Amino acid sequence: MIHRFVATVGKEAREVAVEPLDGGAFRVTVDGRARVIDAARVGEGAWSLAEAGGGAQRLVDVDGAGGDFTVALAGATLAVKLVDARRALAAKLSPPRAATGPEPVRAPMPGKVVKVLVKAGDAVKAGQGVAVVEAMKMENELRAPRDGTVVEVAARDGQAVEAGQPLVTIG
Repeated sequence: MIHRFVATVGKEAREVAVEPLDGGAFRVTVDGRARVIDAARVGEGAWSLAEAGGGAQRLVDVDGAGGDFTVALAGATLAVKLVDARRALAAKLSPPRAATGPEPVRAPMPGKVVKVLVKAGDAVKAGQGVAVVEAMKMENELRAPRDGTVVEVAARDGQAVEAGQPLVTIG
């Protein structure tokens, strides 16, 4: 299965596709240019990457979750944001959201609430984590879409949720 993303480093966005191959290799395509990369986990968040066929080996340290990562490579540290390509396209084509009125933070897919990070009355900033949902053996931190105040918490730790179910409402 090919996974497609929009990867943003600084102000530069790139289309990225990652296709797992046999033997720990991946076909990685960035803006239409494909390479086969051999990858091996060598520690917590640390990976050894080498281009198949004898390319230079690089050690990459990745820290983060929910699409926001810090990547250390060759002495440089980069902030990287990964967004599912379909979500990126939908966001690009959708009209801008109004900055007023209650806005629910919804479960992106069926899963289980691991932790609710806020309570009613809490002030939140855009991008602040409000809940963690586990789906498909991955934990996803759901973030506030804008600055505001939590007006309702409709989920509790350990609760099973369906796709689209409101978890927290920001007013």
